Amino acid sequence: MSDLTDKRLGEFHLLRHLGSGGMADVFLAEQTSLQRYVAVKVMKPGLMAHSGQDMLARFKQEAMMAAGLNHPNIVQVYTIGQEDGLHYIAQEFVQGSDLATLIRERGKLDLTSVLHVMRQVAAALKASGKAGIVHRDIKPENILVTKKGEVKVADFGLAQLGESGEQGSGVTMGTPLYMSPEQVSGRELDPRSDVYSFGVTCYQLLCGEPPFRGTTAIQIAMQHLKNPAPPLHERNPALPKVLCRMVHRMMAKRRSLRYQSAEEVLEDLKTLVAAQKQGRSLDLVRLPRLEELEKQAEQERQKHLKSSGTIPVELLDESLELSPAADVTETTIMPDRQKVAVPPQSEARGVLPSGEDNDDDDPPPKRKRVEESAAIDLTPAVDVTFQLLIFFMVTASFSMQKAFDVPPAKKTDGVSTSVVVEQDQSSTAIKVQVDAENIFFIEETKKATSYRELLELLKAEKNASADLTDVELELHPDSTHEARIMVIDAATQAGFTRVKNKIAEW
Repeated sequence: MSDLTDKRLGEFHLLRHLGSGGMADVFLAEQTSLQRYVAVKVMKPGLMAHSGQDMLARFKQEAMMAAGLNHPNIVQVYTIGQEDGLHYIAQEFVQGSDLATLIRERGKLDLTSVLHVMRQVAAALKASGKAGIVHRDIKPENILVTKKGEVKVADFGLAQLGESGEQGSGVTMGTPLYMSPEQVSGRELDPRSDVYSFGVTCYQLLCGEPPFRGTTAIQIAMQHLKNPAPPLHERNPALPKVLCRMVHRMMAKRRSLRYQSAEEVLEDLKTLVAAQKQGRSLDLVRLPRLEELEKQAEQERQKHLKSSGTIPVELLDESLELSPAADVTETTIMPDRQKVAVPPQSEARGVLPSGEDNDDDDPPPKRKRVEESAAIDLTPAVDVTFQLLIFFMVTASFSMQKAFDVPPAKKTDGVSTSVVVEQDQSSTAIKVQVDAENIFFIEETKKATSYRELLELLKAEKNASADLTDVELELHPDSTHEARIMVIDAATQAGFTRVKNKIAEW
């Protein structure tokens, strides 16, 4: 890493190094125009020599995706830029620590703290899921907790839009300890993959260790594909069983039997949090969505037992009790478990029953009720070539790990609050337009050509009318992303609470 301390990148004065990741070095910086601290991620110059424009495009993709997710539980991206051949992203500076550090220092967290973290992370993933974005690297290192207890999801460097054609390319990226089965096997991803990784993270928060361990990346990755997670309640008997069931359901290997969205997870979490605040026993709380998924999973197991006498690996879980009539073709001993049935070799290779479709290729249902899926064994046939392929792809992902040394804040003046980007209309809004030349027009008559002019005009409008709460932003199709970020940031500084943007037909 080259020493960039005291260097200036545009309006950002780099103060000191915070940490490093696979793509970038991170610095604490002062944004001189607003006199606030920010975190600046500077892309490693050496990456350009190896990957060139592909790596640069991915670096910018992180900023574009995160900037479009304006949510209090997501680290806010302010702008992207280039100076002296260095590409950088300026984002919100979070004073606090990441969950990985808290786990190392404290071991498993107490129940109240875990529910607090889970609820806020679920809210962040609800926002990204509704935007069609899959984070793909949810893990403790990417979940930050401020000194005030606010939780923020960071690092969308691996994120992909749900509609992206790259998702079907079979490229495996992420961190092996937390990767979903479909991510390990290179399948197309949707927000349910983040639900799985979130479940693994919750598992670790509740018992102090992840469900799977191994000496190599491939060993860990294959366990996500083939092994049921050890029962969480056995690793921490003090936990409410309903919460353990919920976490295991988040980690269901078959996507159709998992929570279908972070929004569904959040609904059940809110029920548990409310019960805890009332002093009620959580095990007496009913979670209809969880019960519905468990009922569906049991129906799938019974269907397989009736048709073949065996249960596919992806349908095994901690609550499984084998039917006495089951014809156990093969058995295996799992740690801290009784014997469980696994499919014979022909079924373990993913042979589909005649006339049935592959459940894992179906898109997530839009309705809350999940339609009964076909009984399918999706366990992949893993030969030597496939193992080597996964090994190289998964091992490369370890470079994405990072550790931050977050310093105490010296100044908090000017720290912006998050604004929600929506599309609805409101009578309490002021109209801002950005033309093809990135010129700003307020209410079509007042013109601004710089950030400072824009900020002053918005402040004046806000001071003139306290009823104004929203900014209606119209963007010319040829305007830049930086102009949009400038309006959002200026609106926040001026005291507006929401920015509603659209691409205008000019």
